[in-house]
Amino acid sequence: MTVRNLVAGDEAAVREALEDCGAFSEEEVRVAMEMVEGGLKGDYSLPAVEIDGRVRGYACIGKVPLTRSAWYIYWICVHPAMQGTGVGRILQSRIEQLVRQADGNRLVLETSGRADYDATRRFYRAAGFTEAGRIPDFYKPGDDCVVYYKALEEAADDELRDSQSATGDV
Repeated sequence: MTVRNLVAGDEAAVREALEDCGAFSEEEVRVAMEMVEGGLKGDYSLPAVEIDGRVRGYACIGKVPLTRSAWYIYWICVHPAMQGTGVGRILQSRIEQLVRQADGNRLVLETSGRADYDATRRFYRAAGFTEAGRIPDFYKPGDDCVVYYKALEEAADDELRDSQSATGDV
């Protein structure tokens, strides 16, 4: 397993993951691919996980305009054959590392409120995200927008306290 950034030539693997996961409409796949193109030009950061020479998961992130240190997770997708293997957690860890290196301290994302997104929302909660709110019928009738955030400074402080507690350095 290799963590790296997407490069030109990875587009087919990204499209395959987006289409095969079954969660995204054709329009969403089109927008995701446009953002990958933008990322390859430097508009976004595109961390990825490669397994056996093929990208099996990726994310698209960017600094939120007009904020001091907030970053947005626009897309995160793991090929269905690799879901449940830790690829998503590795991507999430890499996202947090990249954001901290850029002096960011907050992650924000939106996801669907549909029942078929329950596993996605569980993933975000398990990764330390807090639901900030819902916008009813945002995407279409019956499909709420669920907004999550994660304050990285607090997460780093918690990790430091946990490591100090484990070593008796509190």
